Amino acid sequence: MAAQTRTFTVRRLLTVGYSFYIHKRSHRRPPPPVPYLRLRGYWLEQAGFAVGQRVRVDVVGGRITITPTEET
Repeated sequence: MAAQTRTFTVRRLLTVGYSFYIHKRSHRRPPPPVPYLRLRGYWLEQAGFAVGQRVRVDVVGGRITITPTEET
């Protein structure tokens, strides 16, 4: 059986969702939502990211850059 070839797309359009930080003091009012962004897919591997690999996240001027790293 031949291996499937996946096309690597440079641009992805994602939607920022929301999540909550869970606080031990849950008897107070509900915590405010926080922005949440989940990345997954074979395209991450094609971009050089491996399962379990550490990454560096830089936030500069309204942009987020995620870089694979060999740091432990």
